[in-house]
This record gives sequence, structure tokens and C-alpha cells, in this order.
Amino acid sequence: MVQDKNTRYYVMSLCGLMGICLMLGCFLTWFHGREVQRLVFEREQSMVSSLMEQGVPQASIVRALSGEDAGSAGESAELLRQLGHTRATSFRLFSDMDRSERLFGGAVAGMVCVLGLFLSGATARFLWKRERLYRQAEGVIARFSEGNFEEHLPQNENGSIYQLFSAVEELAVALRAQGGKEQQMKVFLRDTISDISHQLKTPLAALHMYTEIIAQEPEHAETVERFSGKIMQSLERMEQLVQTLLKVSRIDAGSIAFQKEWQTVYGLVESAAADLSVRAQAEGKRLVMEGDPAQMLLCDRQWTREAVANLIKNALDHTDEGGTVTVSWERSPAMFRLSVADDGCGIAKEDIHHIFKRFYRANRDGGRQGIGLGLPLAKSIVEGQGGMISVSSTPGEGAVFVLMLPTEAAEQSP
Repeated sequence: MVQDKNTRYYVMSLCGLMGICLMLGCFLTWFHGREVQRLVFEREQSMVSSLMEQGVPQASIVRALSGEDAGSAGESAELLRQLGHTRATSFRLFSDMDRSERLFGGAVAGMVCVLGLFLSGATARFLWKRERLYRQAEGVIARFSEGNFEEHLPQNENGSIYQLFSAVEELAVALRAQGGKEQQMKVFLRDTISDISHQLKTPLAALHMYTEIIAQEPEHAETVERFSGKIMQSLERMEQLVQTLLKVSRIDAGSIAFQKEWQTVYGLVESAAADLSVRAQAEGKRLVMEGDPAQMLLCDRQWTREAVANLIKNALDHTDEGGTVTVSWERSPAMFRLSVADDGCGIAKEDIHHIFKRFYRANRDGGRQGIGLGLPLAKSIVEGQGGMISVSSTPGEGAVFVLMLPTEAAEQSP
């Protein structure tokens, strides 16, 4: 408790007050002793002078004052009683003693008043500072409850009250982090709903139009068949859009727990490219895999497969007929690297910093396939497993996407 500065000052003030009381008590005791000594001396001097005037021998006077002649103690006591001087006589009847006692009492009373004022002042100062500290803390905590965390509780001193303030400050930091997280979740949910709503407008409008055309020409089987196929394409696009967007949202929200297992990289890449190799062949493009077939990787197979598949699909989307898409991998002491390179149109400088944003489509994409979610999904999957993804490109010469995972995910065996 004495670690608190105000409490320490107050305790020091009390100790100082006790020291002053002790010093004043010693001084008053000395002073009163000197005063009694003076009164006794004056009284004895007066008595000796009177006895000497009456012819009493000096030797008798000395023996009387020193107490050596105690034979007539009873007669002297009787004489003093007749004069009204006994042990029960009030000291107020003795003018000198009464004056001395009054002086001593006044000094003691003055000392008590001064020390009382000093103690009251020190106590009032201590309580005032403590009250001001409480008021300040109350105001800051009230602002904490309102969501304002700009001010902080006093924490630059030692003591129990400041330890309490520190605990409250830690609680405020936790509340602030929780509030920030909730706000991020609200923004995230708002953006997700906005993205879904925006992206569904076009296929929904197309569905409405196709349905109207079929309803107006039910007797034309060719028209009904053609626009029924378009309806199925729009529905498939909507399903793909919603499913992909939900995957990205779940990963970004942290609700996906990646289940990492050891597996060969070749098997993972072959599985990711299985469906796309048919498309590459049909479009006259080459899909090449380069790397150690025995290389092992610790990752979530399903999600990592989808990330690699999205990178390969993106490369095929931006590669012309006769082009080549190369998937290669290698392990370094610091990182496992998987690259997807193409020799297509490349990425413009103004687009390369935005390609991982949701629904972003470069101006030169033209009528290429895709909904703008493949690369954001791949990025979320890789980063969700503690890795990172990067891209480099030269316009007109192709692009290279590099998927990197930490060293511990690139060990040869468990």
C-alpha cells in the first residue's frame, strides 16, 4: 500500500507529525522543568532570606533545606496545615505554581491545535487527491463503456489502486479488440451480402428475360430448347458464384479448420489438373508438370488442390491456342514453392496489384471466362495455411504465380 505515492506521502506526513510531537513534548517537559526549578529556587531564596533576618543560624538553614534535620517533621507538617498548605491543597492557591501551570497548559494546547491543523491539512490533501483520482478514473471508464478508448487510466505509479487501473485497462483493451472484431465481422458480412447481391443481378436478369421469351413462344420447340439451355448455364453460373463466394467468406471469417496431411506434390497437382487437362487439350494448349515426383508436402489436400486448380484455370484463361502452362515445384531450406507459369497475354502494370481482389476483372480480359473469385479464393486458402502467394508478369509474355508454404510444410517425411 505504501507504494502508492499519495499514500506514501500521507504516511510520511504522519511520521513527521509524530516526530514533531515527540520533539515538542521533550521541549515542553524541559521547559516546564526549568520553570518549576525557577519557582522552587525563588521560594527557597525567599525562605532563606526570611530565616536569616530572624537570626536563624546558617547551619540550621542548610540542614533544613537539605532534609538532614527531619526530627521536627510532625511539627512542621502541623504548622503547614495551619497555614492551609497540604498535599490536597489546589495548586491554584499558589500564584506562582498556578501561573506556571497555566503557561504549560497553554503551550500544550497550542501545540495540539497546530498539530491538529497540520494533520487535518495532510488528511484533507490526501483525500482530495484520491477523490480527484477516482473522478478521473470514473470519467475514463465511462468513456470506455461508450466505446471511446482514446484516453487511458493513470498507470505511471505503484500501488494497489494503480494495479486495479492496470487491470481495468487490460479489460478495456480486450473489449476494444472484441469490439473491433465485431465491427470487422459486420463490415465483412455487409460486403459479402453486397457482393452476392451485385453479382446475382446479371444472371437473375438473364433468367427473367429467358423465361419471358419461352413463355411468349411456347410453340417454338427450337426457341424453348435454346433458351432452356441458356437458363441452365445461368443457373450453373449462379451456383458456382455462390459456392465460391461462400468458400472465400468462410476462410476469411476463420471458420475453416485446415486438416493437414502428408502427400506427394505430384499426386496433388495431377488431381488438381485432371479436369483442366481435358480443356487444355480441347483448346490446343499444353499443360506441363515439372518437379520431383517423390516430393512430400504437408497441407490440406482438398483446399490446396482447389487453390492449385484455380491458378491453373486462370493461366488457361489467359493463354491463347498453342500456348503452354507449366506447373513446377521445388523445396528450399526456407520455403516450399509451387509455380504456375504461362506464356499468355500477361498482366498490365495497373492491374497486377488488384488481381487478388474479389470480382476484379482486368479491362483487357474481354470475354474470357471466370467470375473474378478464383484468385481471391486461392490466396485465402494459401494464407489460411500460413503461406503466401505472389505474382510477377511481363505484359505480352505471360505471368507466373508462386504459391509458398513454410519450411515445416516441406519436410520429406513426418
